[in-house]
Amino acid sequence: MSTLNPRQVAKKIIDTTGNAVLSPPYGGFGFFHNHGPRNQRKIALTFDDGPSKPSTTNLLDAMDDLNVKGTFFCVGMHVTFHPEVLQRLDAAGHIIGNHSMLHARKDGLLLNSGPHIDDSADAIAKVIGRRPRLYRPPWGWLTPWEGQRLTQRGYAVIGWDVYTLDWQTPEVDSDLIAAGILRDVRPGSIILLHDSGAVVSECHKTNTLHTVQKIVPQLRAQGYEFVTIPDLLGLPAYGPLE
Repeated sequence: MSTLNPRQVAKKIIDTTGNAVLSPPYGGFGFFHNHGPRNQRKIALTFDDGPSKPSTTNLLDAMDDLNVKGTFFCVGMHVTFHPEVLQRLDAAGHIIGNHSMLHARKDGLLLNSGPHIDDSADAIAKVIGRRPRLYRPPWGWLTPWEGQRLTQRGYAVIGWDVYTLDWQTPEVDSDLIAAGILRDVRPGSIILLHDSGAVVSECHKTNTLHTVQKIVPQLRAQGYEFVTIPDLLGLPAYGPLE
């Protein structure tokens, strides 16, 4: 039986506290949009941490086959790695949001910060010619001062109400992830998925793709319509270049 050292214990306490206080669906100090209207059978697929190759491109192939659109919260560094994948996302009608430049939780914890937001928006705007107005913080951690920074910049902060473990390594079986989504989804739900690892030059995830292939037909059979976050929440996706 393994025993945690003091540093590991401290990290576990910090992570548990941070997730409870700063993350959706209960944390975030009121800044998060965690779901849409509960009286309409509309739901949104959202994907964090991309764009990547080949994970995002393979996922896009599957979504094209299913004729379903998603909202992708992109890491600025990944955008610089794979601008052509971002262009494909945009051209296919998916929505692109901001997920910070380097996916570092510490940036949002600092009282005086902001480049992690702006640098990622600049990277996205350089590729698609528009600045994102949807933001999801790394790890879902949102402090009050980070929320204020985002509000001042004109962002809507997007959370979720259906959480999945598709980010874990080694990968969780897609049958288990799909079963969890089918169990937890409700009208208006925002589903959290991941099309890449945090900051990697390439990614070979397959469980997210297989999960989407499993849940989309089943949820459509239940009368659900898949929409993007702007359609679900009535929010603008982009602003002009500044």
